[in-house]
Amino acid sequence: MNLNDYFDPTSVAPLTNGLDRKDAVAGKLQTGFDGNKKLPKNSLVIFGVNESRNSNNPGAASAADNIRKYLYSLSGSVIKHPLIELGNLKQTASPANTYIALTDLARYFVEQSATCIVLGGTQELTWPLYQGIVEKSRPVNVTIIDQTIDLDHCSGDFSSNCFVEKFIQQPADQLYNLCLLGFQGYLTSSVSINTLQKAGAELIRLGAVRSAMEEVEPTIRDSTIVSIDMGCVRQGDSPGATNPSPNGFYAEELCQLARYAGKSHRMKAIGFFDYNTQNDLVGQTAHLAAQAAWYFIEGFNSSQRNLNISNPQYLKKFYVKSPLPNVEMVFLNNTLDETWWMEYPESENSTINPKVIACSYNDYLAASKGEIPERWIRHSKK
Repeated sequence: MNLNDYFDPTSVAPLTNGLDRKDAVAGKLQTGFDGNKKLPKNSLVIFGVNESRNSNNPGAASAADNIRKYLYSLSGSVIKHPLIELGNLKQTASPANTYIALTDLARYFVEQSATCIVLGGTQELTWPLYQGIVEKSRPVNVTIIDQTIDLDHCSGDFSSNCFVEKFIQQPADQLYNLCLLGFQGYLTSSVSINTLQKAGAELIRLGAVRSAMEEVEPTIRDSTIVSIDMGCVRQGDSPGATNPSPNGFYAEELCQLARYAGKSHRMKAIGFFDYNTQNDLVGQTAHLAAQAAWYFIEGFNSSQRNLNISNPQYLKKFYVKSPLPNVEMVFLNNTLDETWWMEYPESENSTINPKVIACSYNDYLAASKGEIPERWIRHSKK
């Protein structure tokens, strides 16, 4: 694949009131990348997708460059791995052609062991990203962070408001876990919730996330794709959304979630979608998206990218007697980054089960008290 066939270079410059270029992200970026060359190992690639034709958010078509000017001016001191700027995906004749191109690119980046940061466009782009990734890396775990669940009144339509249905139709050997995170109950129909519960999706409302942020960290740490609708943040912190809401995540909470995603060893793609430039009069949402992307980059560069969870050198193993017959729960504590994991036994009712599943310290404490952690129960139904 020649990446030059897919992208137009961007000429965006960092803000002049930011850090000196040599100290900023702009000074660490690799630009003008030769599209015929292989990507360096453990690369992060940034590209924009100015696609909004299947949405009611035309402002998303200019989102990528708006975000870049803020991102480029932030500190580059955290960057250790190659950070490659590819530009913006070339304009296509139709949204369907954009989806095909994005699927091709996602597949290629997995083959190259690269992780991508997608700026701009609308949130249905999550689906073609998944289609490319799942061809080369199975099973996939997808986390969608949004104020609503994009499932209502679709009738077979495919758009930024109607794409989640595609995921719930996927077999478990391809899509192992689908998490809808941060949705607001008063904006969500009971029909959508019931449909997703029957499909085995993980549903975590906004209040549940905000009351125990550390408990969603394992879900994001196990994610292959994280898709963020900028409308998940409250209007006071992020006015540049399609339908801004007075409630939602605070700005710093979105940045924390993005950092969790960056530290995931399984992460293949994160997308910052549905930023509406037309509602962002002073650039506040663009600045927030840039800072969240920076936290993803910081998390990516601070994690042990080549860590083997099965390496006993870095693990403490805890055996816990279970109330389940003939089942001994095994928990793993990674002493390098103090993350927790649990070994899940193979099930006769499942075509595929990861041997090691991310969990929290509280899951271990619950098991130690003779309780069955909710995370264990959820995976037992896979």
